Amino acid sequence: MLTPDNRATTYYKVGDHVTFVWNYTSLSVTPSAVNVVASCSLNSATYTISGNMSVKETGRVVWDTKKYQANATVPLLTATYTLFVYDVDGEPGDTAKAGHLGSQIGYNFGMYLPQSYTPINEHVCATCNGALSYTERTALKFAVGMAAITLATFTWFAGDFGVFAT
Repeated sequence: MLTPDNRATTYYKVGDHVTFVWNYTSLSVTPSAVNVVASCSLNSATYTISGNMSVKETGRVVWDTKKYQANATVPLLTATYTLFVYDVDGEPGDTAKAGHLGSQIGYNFGMYLPQSYTPINEHVCATCNGALSYTERTALKFAVGMAAITLATFTWFAGDFGVFAT
């Protein structure tokens, strides 16, 4: 993968043009054509970016996500996707024979749906919760239990040794 850099995860906004550029290495058998798809594990969907694309030394495809989203039967989600470039005679994830194009390893990238601006005083946090976490509840139960045991044993010892005795 040449563009984007495959050493870091790249995030794209749904509605933008996304450009992928790659080259083919160690191919002895050049495929007649390739398919370029993005796979999303969140909804188990596969999005075709380009089908039956001619093979050149450097492959390049531009995905208009705005146009795709407007006509999509399965809409794009805020999620991580895996890009596969594979031989039209194969399937994404196929292990290649020696010298053939393999697609068992894809390129991971993220996509997100843009949200409209919300002023800070109108913001409602959907995932925030004022309740105690499991760990906090357990610690609180432990502290109350230890206080009860301490009070009970102090009262028992003090009563037996005459501190409160008359």
